[in-house]
Amino acid sequence: MAESDRRAKLLAAYENAAVIVSGIGADQLGHPTPCPGYDVAELIDHLVEAARRAAALGRGQAPPPGDESPHVELGDAPAQLRAAAEQAARAWGEDSSLSLRHTMPWGEEYPGASLVGMYLAELAAHTWDLARATGQLGQLDPSLAGPALAGAWVLVKPHFRNLAGPGVPFGSEISPAPGAGDWDRLAAFMGRDPQATPGHAPAGTPESETPESGAPA
Repeated sequence: MAESDRRAKLLAAYENAAVIVSGIGADQLGHPTPCPGYDVAELIDHLVEAARRAAALGRGQAPPPGDESPHVELGDAPAQLRAAAEQAARAWGEDSSLSLRHTMPWGEEYPGASLVGMYLAELAAHTWDLARATGQLGQLDPSLAGPALAGAWVLVKPHFRNLAGPGVPFGSEISPAPGAGDWDRLAAFMGRDPQATPGHAPAGTPESETPESGAPA
């Protein structure tokens, strides 16, 4: 069966990320997030870098290993996310881009369609992290979580969980509450506890480590 085409959802995820970041106040930059090892400011940097990497991948540029994210000023971040979205729209614009294969830093090869889904999952998950940390869950686009979860199923393989240590690059899957919506289900699959207070990671998950494998987190 052919891979689903999630390019439109990826571009919508860029915009939803920009909306959430636009709603963050300077006094919230030091707040912890559900993503282990990141406060709000650090996660904004990581989110913008992931957005750039997703666009570059469509141009055939594999992301570098590691998790280096240049600092982005809060006031500049929404525009940078939208600029990256424009780059992604051009880079992934040809249908043939979905069938091209790319080798990622962790050594596995994927077709473009799978990588679009992976980066949709990453952008959506970190947008949820920021929304949860800054009280903006109501601003999340309800149309994104389901497709992002489908992309996450491709990205988060069992051997990626706790690969570089507990919680890195992904923690153990959390069981969502009965009747949980798609956003909470996405967060739980990515190793976040939707009911936990940001900064209090699930048991056994360190709060000071960052991804080291090169896999999106």
